[in-house]
Amino acid sequence: MNRIGYINKINTYAARFVLEVEGFNASSLYDINIHAESFLIPVLNEVFGIRLENLNSSQKKNYPAVDLADFANRVAFQVTATSDLEKIKSTLEKFKEHKLNEAFDVLYIYIITHKKDKYNEEKLKPFIPADFVFSATDNVIDKDDILQKISALSSTPKIEAIAKIYGHEFSDFQIQMREKSYVNGFLNTESEGICPNLLEISFPQHLYQAELNIDEKSVVDNLNAYLVSINKKPVKKLKPGNLVKKALRAINIRSGEWVLHEKYIYTFRNLDDNKEPFRKIVDIGTITRLECGEFYEGDENRLRVFKHLLRNTLIELCKLKEIEWFGQRELFRFANSQIVPNQKRIKWKGKKEATKTVIFEMHNKKEGHIVCFRSLAFKSSFINIDKSWYLVLNPTWSFTNPGGYHQSRFEPAYMAGIKRLESNGSVYNYFRFFSYFFSYKDLFTPAYPYLEIHAAEELSITPKLEEKAWKPVKLTDKKATDIDIDIKADTELVDNTLF
Repeated sequence: MNRIGYINKINTYAARFVLEVEGFNASSLYDINIHAESFLIPVLNEVFGIRLENLNSSQKKNYPAVDLADFANRVAFQVTATSDLEKIKSTLEKFKEHKLNEAFDVLYIYIITHKKDKYNEEKLKPFIPADFVFSATDNVIDKDDILQKISALSSTPKIEAIAKIYGHEFSDFQIQMREKSYVNGFLNTESEGICPNLLEISFPQHLYQAELNIDEKSVVDNLNAYLVSINKKPVKKLKPGNLVKKALRAINIRSGEWVLHEKYIYTFRNLDDNKEPFRKIVDIGTITRLECGEFYEGDENRLRVFKHLLRNTLIELCKLKEIEWFGQRELFRFANSQIVPNQKRIKWKGKKEATKTVIFEMHNKKEGHIVCFRSLAFKSSFINIDKSWYLVLNPTWSFTNPGGYHQSRFEPAYMAGIKRLESNGSVYNYFRFFSYFFSYKDLFTPAYPYLEIHAAEELSITPKLEEKAWKPVKLTDKKATDIDIDIKADTELVDNTLF
């Protein structure tokens, strides 16, 4: 479609917009006015070259005369369907009363129906702040003013982007959905299921505290003997954490289910059990069993220690699931082979058995060789809500070099590209995959005794939020995605029957 075609399309949909607003307002249905604020943001951003935010949704309630604002460029918009002089006066009066001229240099009043042919400028002057420039001719605008500005744009791709926004919002489908929402009121009666990114966890009722009892000289001597054997420089002293690690490795234990705080080690491992290997590095006489709830509720320091212990324990659980902790980005990701890195698929089970690719080979577009690997990953934290503990799991990706471990130096560009391809639904499906992956149990795999992750639970809310109808069109930044590898959206989890 050429430039004129895009402009004609915008004209058609802009007229449809006005008719829709007038039709709903005539029936005393004003939800469309609120929706108009969000729809106009990407249009106005493109036309004026600004970055507006909706103050009614960003909780900046101290701007009563302003609906949309770009604080960096000091531009504000009031969006209204009322076009009379009194509305203009009222807006200016509130703008002046709240001294918003100190935050903004420009105020536009956008009439989403039709503005008057002329306003009495003299009657507006008493309501305009001193030294603030406002003219009804220039600053009270409607669709015709916007269409003139769009027609004057020199960039055809920008006009095309605006046409897509209008087409998305005022297609027959979108109008039918809004009519169903406003006229039939189904938003107020239907509920929908939502799933927070929280997975409830279980852990032992008790943790153990003990002072260390490590022969530091012996550990350092053994380490230095090894370092000398591989032509490396010996060390004089080890930091406490490294000392514990080396002492555990000396007895063939590589577990990280512990935390050091001050002079104590804390762990979920049962230090009262004579067979527990950790007893070899602690002072047996100082072993104390603590009730978890009493411990983490004690003070902020103990709460931090407990969360750190949970994270270290999660690292050990993930190792059993072939997921590694990548400290450089503080995330968990599916681990690649250190010997022969390659694409990786795993079997898992939702409602039925399936195979999921968790590590993708990323090939150079022109030459076809492997540039990097793309591993499914997640970031985590822990939160305590009303005596229950939850893993907060945020799915993401990790891009590694061809060696399969170190971060690719192009990861920021690759991440920007993939985020433009994936929707909220994609991220939600990854979360559900991790939920089933961690919570699924079979008869052949022994349970991990120190941490259990339960399946996500769906909540119900009313009214229902129709994401398809309200979700804004996604614009593609061609420069950002013009990279040397073929990034494609992961569609393996689109089939919801897996869940």
